Amino acid sequence: MSKQLICVAGLPGCGKSVVARLLTERLDGLLLRTDAIRKALFAVPDYSDEETIHTYAEFYRRAEEGLAGGRIVVMDATFYSRASREEAAAIARRTGAPMRVLLVTAPEEIVRERIAQRTNDISDADFRVYLEMKALFEPLTEAETHTVIDNRGGIQELIAQVEPYWETTDPG
Repeated sequence: MSKQLICVAGLPGCGKSVVARLLTERLDGLLLRTDAIRKALFAVPDYSDEETIHTYAEFYRRAEEGLAGGRIVVMDATFYSRASREEAAAIARRTGAPMRVLLVTAPEEIVRERIAQRTNDISDADFRVYLEMKALFEPLTEAETHTVIDNRGGIQELIAQVEPYWETTDPG
């Protein structure tokens, strides 16, 4: 499969990292997680605006480099702002890569439970962060072509929704 950009978006605890990992493994892609990049750049992250700017600059730089090298790149981030999604789209245009956006969702009560059960996860987001991000999240518009992945069920239901992306850049 040729290069493509897959942006896995959604609030903390909704399961976007699981979706991103499934896609990356199946497609032999390059997985880029803002959480992992932040921790690589900053031993003790403080989540300041300056730190976030550096983290995202590196996130986008690595994505562009991967696409320029012909890779499938899976970007795992909240993509809560239209500007963050537009930056990813600009990278896709510059590199001539098709882009897909998968918005992973889950009901709040499930998210709360998942976050409470996290162990050994690179994400520092707790339920308070989820609520803060929910308030800031700019909904995807009709112009921002995307697919919603409803992650309220188990892993088999999730795989069934993600599976079409294993075979083609345009599942429908």
